Amino acid sequence: MSEDPEKDVYEELNEIWLREVESEDLSKLPDDLAEKLREYVGSIKHYLKVLDKEALSSEIREAAANAVIKLVQEIFELRLRKITRKILRGEIPENLFGFELSFYSNAVRLFQDYREKVKEMATAVAYQNWEEIKTKNEVVYFLKEVSQIVGPNLEVYGPFKPGDIATLPVENARSLEMAGTVRVIKVLEPKL
Repeated sequence: MSEDPEKDVYEELNEIWLREVESEDLSKLPDDLAEKLREYVGSIKHYLKVLDKEALSSEIREAAANAVIKLVQEIFELRLRKITRKILRGEIPENLFGFELSFYSNAVRLFQDYREKVKEMATAVAYQNWEEIKTKNEVVYFLKEVSQIVGPNLEVYGPFKPGDIATLPVENARSLEMAGTVRVIKVLEPKL
């Protein structure tokens, strides 16, 4: 380690940036990276408070701090692009850094929601000239396990496992759908 901790931080960030540029995968970041950056920026701020703002050394320190900030932003912009590519390919990235873990989870969920909406839209377009078959029962797909259900006619239905498909009275199907236990499947036929 050199005698200039500021130089060490910049050199370490430069090495990280090079690894990110040269690799398709996320590089492993030091666990203490955020702490080093906080200390570095804190020392710059302290230095700038003590020194005359007009001094040349003050301008050099401020420029060095700005260079480090831009380098950090560029590193994480590269990482963001890599994470996004991995999500689009359905791959799980390695070496996620702290906050990137929750970002990744949220982004995967958003991409899945987006793809589901596209699928729903495509399905709606494909079946635009179809109409729902009206019945007294609903076809449902079970998302969760259910032991038994008593219908309004006092008939017992079940038990059901996740993945089962069944017909249930409309009242039961709607309440189970609202509880997130089933998905109602619309039965369609072409309009004549």
